[in-house]
Amino acid sequence: MLMMRDHDVQDYVALRDMDATDVGLLSEDDRACLGELGQYLISTKAWQRFAIWLLHKHFEPASGEVFVERALDGPRRTETTPVGRPAFSAHALSATAVRFDPDVSSGVGVVGMEFADPADFGSTSPLSADDAMALAGIADLLHAHGKTERFGVRLIRDPLSLSDCEVLFETCDIEQRTLHCRVAERSGLPAHKIVETTWWWKPGLDKAGPTVMQYCGVVCVPSGDTHSWMHDALGT
Repeated sequence: MLMMRDHDVQDYVALRDMDATDVGLLSEDDRACLGELGQYLISTKAWQRFAIWLLHKHFEPASGEVFVERALDGPRRTETTPVGRPAFSAHALSATAVRFDPDVSSGVGVVGMEFADPADFGSTSPLSADDAMALAGIADLLHAHGKTERFGVRLIRDPLSLSDCEVLFETCDIEQRTLHCRVAERSGLPAHKIVETTWWWKPGLDKAGPTVMQYCGVVCVPSGDTHSWMHDALGT
């Protein structure tokens, strides 16, 4: 059974701050856990539906607010802001990013951490009871590694029609309480300046035969980083 709830303030209080902690530094066990998750997603054919998300925050919502993403054109980007939940009807939002609920002891409990209008889902269906088995397997692997507070799950959606050469580049405007994800060229991003925050996997082939290919879909920089390379990467 899959049980879902919206996040509250405490769910974000519990997360580590991207701008004030080392949450973006991956340990060997983090990488081992991600590798096993990738193998699992490929073996269960869930790799086209789910990505793994580094749990972190830049700021916290107020009571009654949830984080809502909207897709924008010119330039292609998304903006995520905290919005009062009563502004939306019960079915007007669907979760795009979840973490596993530590308070659920039977079945699979997830907490919606970010949401979007179903119109921005494209061909991707919202989370449902049909996802319970795949999510249970992800939860089991995270528990085995002690990483349920480290990683969550994102639905794979593509509201901005990214190419294989592009990646989403996340920055935060603390004053406006807004997360911006802009499209950037992968080749223009210096690896030592960015934090990878979302990964997905695809089956592939190498000289040894079938293999699992890991990709980063979203990168982030701490707030206040205004180096010129950011403007070059974003074409601004």
